[in-house]
Amino acid sequence: MLPLKVRDFSVKLQNRVIIEHADFEVKKGEIVHLIGHNGAGKSTLLRGMIGLVPSKGEVRVSGENPRSIEGRKNFVYVPDEPALYEDLTLQEHVHYVAALYEKPEQPILDWLERFHLTERLKDFPSTHSRGMRQKLSLSLALGLNLPLTLLDEPYNALDQAAQEALSHGIRDAAQQGTGVLLSAHQTATTEILQAQVARVQDGVVSRSL
Repeated sequence: MLPLKVRDFSVKLQNRVIIEHADFEVKKGEIVHLIGHNGAGKSTLLRGMIGLVPSKGEVRVSGENPRSIEGRKNFVYVPDEPALYEDLTLQEHVHYVAALYEKPEQPILDWLERFHLTERLKDFPSTHSRGMRQKLSLSLALGLNLPLTLLDEPYNALDQAAQEALSHGIRDAAQQGTGVLLSAHQTATTEILQAQVARVQDGVVSRSL
């Protein structure tokens, strides 16, 4: 079962066509890097596929509609701005997300260890820098080991060491079978992640073979 299958998918916002009749897939264990200039529609594509903006067409995540209850269990999405609960500590975030997806906590804690955050489990997100919040958001997502992980500009606000840790972790996740679709403006990302490329330009999504 493919982690992601997109067919005849279009997004139109304020009478402007952002994505038009896109057809592409992400296979098990595959990393696909969305590239394109600012405003090309990379973020809108990710948001549209999971129902955050209006769209038309077919999207299936492990065979399920990503907007359905079953479909939501098969993917995780990390937006370009960390979406966290300000009244929960890091530890409470781990408990909550693991319980929500019915997954073990330890892989999330392992990700926090990658980012050297295990000593800050009692902290609240509001006490953290933008980079620290990004690390928490990424740890919560990638530690779930779901069939599909969607990442929108995951390297933003990360220092060099954290970027390297993230790249290693994404490759590890793919080796364990997770399909990864990410948007990142860093041109070196494709080579570092040994990723396939999907270019977004003039509303068209074209995949490398």
